[in-house]
Amino acid sequence: MSAADLPPWALLASIWEDLFPLRQPRVDLALALAPEGTRTLDVGCATGSLVRALAARGRVAHGLDLEPAFLEVARLRARESGLDAVWHEAGMLDVARAVGSARFRLVTCLGQTLPHLLEEAEWLDFFRQVRTILEPGGRFVIQAVHDAAAGVRELPVLRTAAGVLERRRTVVSDTLATFETRFTPTAGEPVTSLVRHRRIRPEAAARLLREAGFLPDAPLVDEAGSPFLESSAGWVLSSARGS
Repeated sequence: MSAADLPPWALLASIWEDLFPLRQPRVDLALALAPEGTRTLDVGCATGSLVRALAARGRVAHGLDLEPAFLEVARLRARESGLDAVWHEAGMLDVARAVGSARFRLVTCLGQTLPHLLEEAEWLDFFRQVRTILEPGGRFVIQAVHDAAAGVRELPVLRTAAGVLERRRTVVSDTLATFETRFTPTAGEPVTSLVRHRRIRPEAAARLLREAGFLPDAPLVDEAGSPFLESSAGWVLSSARGS
């Protein structure tokens, strides 16, 4: 199979962490919310960088992703690092079935995983499933882009030895944006992808969290903890599982 025949994310799996390295504030946030020895789940874990970081620090770390190529890399890197982790191949709306009887102190859904669910009803379904797999007192952390203005936003070009990734986000309506990527391998033809993303403000996401049985905190810009502003490019919501 040529590179042009591969799904775009499968093509990028081996260099995903070169393009999107794990940021220390993300690790610090997860460590603060999940004491050593507790079980964590990263939904949309990609190649498992956060899962490995938590496993290396004494957490019982699980990762879930729908893309087999990501999980293949995740398993390989965990083995190479001598780390124990549990991997689940499933989508967000199948999370409760995928993890079975496991219960978690912390569930995260970071990056741009959640906006792939295009309907509010799907967000609510996912949130309710997460509540069922959280321990009493457990925490749930979600993240999404915030489009402060309509129109087209060109995101920074990412370059690695393997190729160049160009990204463009376009606001289509009050509830929809498109996210276009173009990866040009150092040797090979460009591969493009166009997906739709749900646009949702943090207060609307907080309303859905409350409806699902969570107690959301005030929104943050990102995992580093800065307060959310209208001009912010993204938001993070941390919530406690309600009684």
